[in-house]
Formats: sequence, C-alpha cells, structure tokens
Amino acid sequence: MIKLFRFLLIFVFVFPLIGDEIEFSASVDAETIGLNDYLIYTVTFKGIQNPSHPDVESIADFRIVQTSRSSEFKFINGVSSTYVNFVYYLAPLKEGILIIPPLKYVHNNHVYKTESIKIVAVKGSVKKVAPKRKRRSIFDSDFPSYEPFRSAPREINIKTVARINKRRVRQGEQLIYKVLLYSTNRIESVNLVSGQSFPGFWQEWYPVKKSIDGRQEIIDGKKYVVFEIRKAALFPTKSGKLKIPSLKFELFMRDGSFSFFSTPEKITRVTNPIIIDVLDNSNGNLPIGRFKITVDVENNSIDINELLSVNIKVRGSGNIKTLKIPEFESSDRFKIFPSKISRKIYYTDNGIKGYVSAEVPVSFNEKGTVTLPALKFEYFDPVESKTKTTESKKIEVFVSGVKEISDSNVNNRIGTILKKGSDINFIKTGTIYDQKIFIYQTVIFRVFLFLIIIGIVAFLIYEYFVKRFILGNEKIIRKRVVQNLLNRLDNVKGFAEIFQIIEEYIERKTGISRSEINVVKIENIFYSSGVSKVDTKEFLRIRQESEQSRFSGSTIKTPLQLEREISELKRIIKRIDSKLK
Repeated sequence: MIKLFRFLLIFVFVFPLIGDEIEFSASVDAETIGLNDYLIYTVTFKGIQNPSHPDVESIADFRIVQTSRSSEFKFINGVSSTYVNFVYYLAPLKEGILIIPPLKYVHNNHVYKTESIKIVAVKGSVKKVAPKRKRRSIFDSDFPSYEPFRSAPREINIKTVARINKRRVRQGEQLIYKVLLYSTNRIESVNLVSGQSFPGFWQEWYPVKKSIDGRQEIIDGKKYVVFEIRKAALFPTKSGKLKIPSLKFELFMRDGSFSFFSTPEKITRVTNPIIIDVLDNSNGNLPIGRFKITVDVENNSIDINELLSVNIKVRGSGNIKTLKIPEFESSDRFKIFPSKISRKIYYTDNGIKGYVSAEVPVSFNEKGTVTLPALKFEYFDPVESKTKTTESKKIEVFVSGVKEISDSNVNNRIGTILKKGSDINFIKTGTIYDQKIFIYQTVIFRVFLFLIIIGIVAFLIYEYFVKRFILGNEKIIRKRVVQNLLNRLDNVKGFAEIFQIIEEYIERKTGISRSEINVVKIENIFYSSGVSKVDTKEFLRIRQESEQSRFSGSTIKTPLQLEREISELKRIIKRIDSKLK
C-alpha cells in the first residue's frame, strides 16, 4: 500500500511537469457569421500554469460582448497535459471580410503567437436556433455532462437617457434634469464616474437615495425596468444656446442567478448631451418662479424699551439660494437693525421649493400705535410669462411705557440677538477669584511637558532614522528572514513540519504564491541566481521527502536523522540565501 501511495504521489505531482509542451493557439466556431450572430473565439494555453488574460485590444473588427475562462486536464498515451481556455463572444461591427489579428503572449522570455483568422460577416443571422432543453425527470443525473463554450451569451439591454422638462427657458428659470436607467438585466449598483459640473448653470443636485424603486415600461415589445438614478434643478446663468454635457456611469450587473460564487460584471454607459435655448431675462434680472411674501411679529404690543422681532419670509419655487428679500426702512417712529437671514429648500418631484426668511430687530422711538408698512416682492412668472408682485399685510404695533435706555445699550442688545444660536462665547458677570497658583507653574505640569517632548523626539528618531536606515535596510531584512527560518527549524518536532517552513521561505524570498510553487520554478530561480546544482538538488530532496512524510509513514525520521537533515538544510539555506536577491 505504501508503494502504491508513493506511485500515486509521483503520478499526481511529477507527471504534469514532465509531459507538458507549451502551446498557444486560437480557434473559432464558424468561418461565416451574420451581423446578428456571435462568434465564439477560443484562445488555448497548453503547458502554462495559471496564464494571464491575453491582450485582445488589437481585435478591431469585433466588439467583445462576454468572456469566460476554464481549465481541463488530459492524459493521452501516458503523457499528461494541462489546458487553459479563454473564450470570447465577439459581435461583428461591419459586413464583409473581417480579420482577427494574431495574438502575442510572452512566457519565460519567449514570445508565442497565434495565427490570424479571416471571418466573413453577412447580413442577418446564419446560426441555427438551438432546440429547447427537454424537461428533466427524476431519472436524470444530478450532474449532467457539460458542453463547454456552446451556451450563447446573455443579452444585455441597458441604457442611460438624460431628459429635461423644457428645451426653451429664460435666464434664471428652473429646469428639471433627470437621468433614467432602462434595463432588462439585474443591476446591482450604479456609480457616477464623470464630473457633474455643467458650465453656464447654477445646479442643485437632489440627494442620491440608498435604494431606488423602478417602474415598468414596454419599448419595442420588450419590458424594461426604469430607474431615476440622478436628478437636479438647473438654473441657466446666461442666455444663448447652452449644452448640458453627457454623464458617464459605471454599472455592475449580476448574471441573474443567486449563486454566492457569481461576480458582478462592470459595464459603462454614457448619457446623451442636451442643447437648450435660453432667452435673455429682459425684466431687470427679477427672480423667476412663483413666490409669496409674508410678514409677522411675535407680539402686537410691546414696551418702548424692548425690541420687537419681525419675521419676513418669501416662499415659493425657484432659485431660493439667490433670492434677496425686501426689508423695512427706519423712520422717525422706529429704527431697523441688521437682520439675520436663513434659507431652507425642499426637493419635490416638480422642482426645488423653499423659503428665505429674515429676522429683523426693531426699536421704537415713541409710544402709541406704530404701523409697519406693507412689503412688496416683484418676480417673473414663467407660466404666465409676465411680471407679478406679491405684497404683505401692514403690521400695527401698540407701544407703551417711557423711554429709559440709550441707543448704545440697544445696539449691544441687538448684537446679542444676532449672535444667539450661533455664538456661545457670551461674557458672563460674576465674582472674579484670585488665582495665585497657575497650573503651568507646577512641577507636575513641567514633568508632564518634558515627557511629551521626549516622546515626540523618540518618535521622530524611530520614524526618520530607525525605520529608514536600520529596519528598512535590505541586508538586515534578509538576515531577519533567514534567522527567523533557522529559529523555526530548531523548534521542529517532526520531519513533515519542514515542508511548511520551506514553502513560506520560498514565498517570501521570490514573491511566488504557494499555489504556484513547483519544482520547475524553484530550479529556474535558483539557476538564474547562481545557486549550485548540488545545493539545489539537496534542497529539493528535503522538500520532497518532507512533503511526502505528511501523507506517508515511510519517510519518518529518527531523532538523530531529523537532527542531521535539519543541520544540512540550515547550511544549504545559508548558501542559497546569499545568492538570492
């Protein structure tokens, strides 16, 4: 049984390295296709473990619709071979004779090349429709045979469309800009990758929702799900022909299955640009939209020594952030002080709405009934295409009492009112205590400050000297890696533990992942680094025997034999490490 197990190990690990000859080829599934068909183009590697994707950018007559990769192992006439296939579904871009140029691949400083392939593309479709799969019965195998590379690629119907509610507007008028996503595929996420700055527009982008509900729409007989992925209110800042540029999106699409092993596919879509005609605002740069002004007070009766807070508010739809609201002017009976302005906007389906408010402090010079005049706000209504005026009501305030405070005290109180809610550094009155001992004069504070300075100096020395010139020195790093390996070898309890240590050492010194480490790669690296054949052979022997001892009891060493093997391996590693870069 032990001999049989050894034979199986040799068969699995050695035969794949003996029989493989490197080949690099390409093939297609048809020489004539229709413009509505897909050409299956297969690039095959033989004898190259884990090859990277070949460079297919030179394929200019076709559009790559979908790609896949597969591996297979063949044992023919006593020789084993490993094949890796890259499959490309190609859509022809034009009619006539199309060329797939030769592909190049570099492996171990050797260039491999495929043959060029000619394809004839005609109108329509020339491929037969595959018959429908039969309904499986309970007698069918749970693991049916798989025919590679013959399933047609999934159809991708995804597009992004930019839309706007008006093509002809006035300067300063609100436009609603939307980006709609039409898809028959399952979309996982959408990312905007281009800048969203539109020259010539004041922009207010709607917040992006975490989840977007779609609606169904049928176009040309196909059922699409439509999502509104971006929305903005735009206000032209100049007249003439203005262009809303395209936006670029990256979309991640699932294959429709709910497998944990499926990965999203990234595709790119670009919206259409839009040209709009902006008319000059010939109404004295009036705000454009629909607005209403209101004025109210907290109390209609007040003492002459108190301040009255008057709230002026303009509500409506339009560019709220640029609105300037009217205010009162001082008179003989009252005085107007600087106001506190605040703005608030709301995102609605029909555009941006909101208000601008001003909190105005007012003081009175005499008692009696004082009337604050009505305020007017003029704007241009784009719906009715005419200038309109909205007017507030007059405010009557009954003032009582006798004037006791001066204007300077009133100004101080006004400053306090304006600061309220935003400034917390008010001066407070109270007892001032005598401070004879200050914290910075104590011994504890000085010791604490000294320790902080010492810590900062130590940190700077470590960062800019120790890490750069000591810990970052290449020779020291190499010695540390080797010393760590030798220390681990001293603590080995069984011969099988040596294999794991050797694999970690090779991975750290060469950068090759453990899944790619094999005898051929080790020999090539040692040979190119100048390691002697004797050391290479002995190193590989210990590696192979330690690996086999993990599965078989035939290579178990006595304590004395284990000690000798470790001593020999340590001497070999020191010589090898001096050669490896």
